[in-house]
Amino acid sequence: MKEIMIGIISGMEKELQNLQELRAELERVKPERDIVFQRSKGSILHDFYNCCERIFKKIAIELNDGYDDSEQWHKSLLYRMTISIEGLRPRVISDELAADLDEYSAFRHLFRNIYGFELKGDRIDHLVGKFEKVVERFRKEIEEFLAFLRKNLA
Repeated sequence: MKEIMIGIISGMEKELQNLQELRAELERVKPERDIVFQRSKGSILHDFYNCCERIFKKIAIELNDGYDDSEQWHKSLLYRMTISIEGLRPRVISDELAADLDEYSAFRHLFRNIYGFELKGDRIDHLVGKFEKVVERFRKEIEEFLAFLRKNLA
């Protein structure tokens, strides 16, 4: 079990480092509404939710015996992270953060299924506008969960 916990912690810490890189990349993208810049922002928003989901999948696989393999597994996984599992783990994220992340999940789905030139600037601008606040809340809540894992590792 100790090896599993160390693996979970290491994987989550790596994803938090990746999150910092995404923050830095978004800062370098000019605030223009040109399609190239919109595509760049969209890609970073896409990657942000990938980062979140990788952490959630690691927790689900290593601590929760996997995750739902239905068509709605993305939503189910996000929801499961808001639930405390008695005797196993506390909730990973708050309901409020899950609601914000659900917007990024929906955008990622859209981003994967349309051409870049079809991106709508208002939606991207909305998510970019919230990005720093959501990323910081995500980082804080994941750090709290990591503290729980570290405490149980000792």
